[in-house]
Amino acid sequence: MVKTKITVSVERQVVDNAKLALLKERRTLSDYIENSLRSLSVSEFLNEICTELNLDCGYISSEDVERMRPDLTGKIYSENILREMRNERSSRLS
Repeated sequence: MVKTKITVSVERQVVDNAKLALLKERRTLSDYIENSLRSLSVSEFLNEICTELNLDCGYISSEDVERMRPDLTGKIYSENILREMRNERSSRLS
């Protein structure tokens, strides 16, 4: 694969902090930037597929999952309601 050099302007402190954080993970800034750019391409591709298939493929963060999770503390749910919830979740994942 042929590599291409690019020039970007970023505050020096931001670059230094990023390099330090990546050093702890044994990664380089170049690898991080390349993977970030690659993920943009993949994200765009997936969005196009979702649009073509008329699917709602929005990103769901871990905070969204926590917020949407039903509160079962102190409540008794019948086996049927739990089964319905599991079936609904299963159908969304498949």
